[in-house]
Amino acid sequence: MSAPLTLKIVTPEGVDQSFDCDSVTLWMAPDSKGNGEGSIGIRKGHAETVIALGNGPLEARSSGTTVFSGFSEGGFATVRSDVITVVTPHLNNSGNV
Repeated sequence: MSAPLTLKIVTPEGVDQSFDCDSVTLWMAPDSKGNGEGSIGIRKGHAETVIALGNGPLEARSSGTTVFSGFSEGGFATVRSDVITVVTPHLNNSGNV
């Protein structure tokens, strides 16, 4: 059985990595007034959205196990049809855990 979500990570070099998972945690950037910075969790069936990313952790988990851990330096993420696409200018990758 495949995982309910797919995390795709895109850097200036192209599609860097893709992971099947059941949850993704991202770090949101604050709005223009400095409000809203913090983490957001995404699971199957999440509403379609675009998220401005701050400098912070990015994690994908499957069956309670971390399958990807990294640190994004800004960018944005889209959520559509259970696919989370992260576009970031730089990713410090802790790799598959």
